[in-house]
Amino acid sequence: MFFSRHLLLLLAGFSGIISPASAHFLELVPSTALVTKSGESRLSFDIRFTHPMEGGPLMNIERLDRFGVQTVDGKHDLTGQLIVETLPMALNPARVQSYTADYSIRRAGDYTFYASPSPYWEAEEKTMIIHHTKVVVNAYGLENGWETPVGLPVEIMPLSRPYGLWTGNIFSGQVMNNGTPEGDAIIEIEYRGEGKITPLATPYITQTIRTDENGVFHYAMPKAGWWVFAALLDTGKTLPAPDGTEAPVEEGGLIWVHTQNMP
Repeated sequence: MFFSRHLLLLLAGFSGIISPASAHFLELVPSTALVTKSGESRLSFDIRFTHPMEGGPLMNIERLDRFGVQTVDGKHDLTGQLIVETLPMALNPARVQSYTADYSIRRAGDYTFYASPSPYWEAEEKTMIIHHTKVVVNAYGLENGWETPVGLPVEIMPLSRPYGLWTGNIFSGQVMNNGTPEGDAIIEIEYRGEGKITPLATPYITQTIRTDENGVFHYAMPKAGWWVFAALLDTGKTLPAPDGTEAPVEEGGLIWVHTQNMP
């Protein structure tokens, strides 16, 4: 198992200083984590490759090789719903590509949305990065599939329900590498702060924990909002780098979960 940090230097540091940024993650964030009334049934998604805590910079997503939803009826391809969104990238005059998408909930149940982008070339680490990402949205309280695997190459299986979580609740998951538990894997955890939070120091940006021998981990989320859990593995694959040489592939299994303050 291989773990790597994706460190960039950016002039958006805290207190006006240059600061190393945390790892970048594929965001797959719906407009709501729970559909409780018909007015919330049309979901909108922001799909970006960025640093969630800092809210930038954005990295280019050339394309999404996979975007779909899994329900009790099976998997449904949603790539036709994708809309390209071109946004300026901080500290770079080039413009980078992200995506948005809409989806209408028509009945009660669990909806597991998933996405896999084309490989991203990380020049500093000379590594190709692929983040297989998912998020579960529940509609009208019917629980019927949040624990069902999508079948992604690297996947975090929720052992605790990944929605309806209060701030401070513990989220438990299991890392699966092609269907096999991945023991002693490092999990990166980051809050989607969108640059609105000033961490006390760099280590507060991205939390890290290890799985046990069965690939299981636990983490209590201390703030309301969206959290990402990412298991980043070297699965032994290689892909051609931009210069034509073979480069190692880092495959990530990510899951987004939402917490809410108790009234």
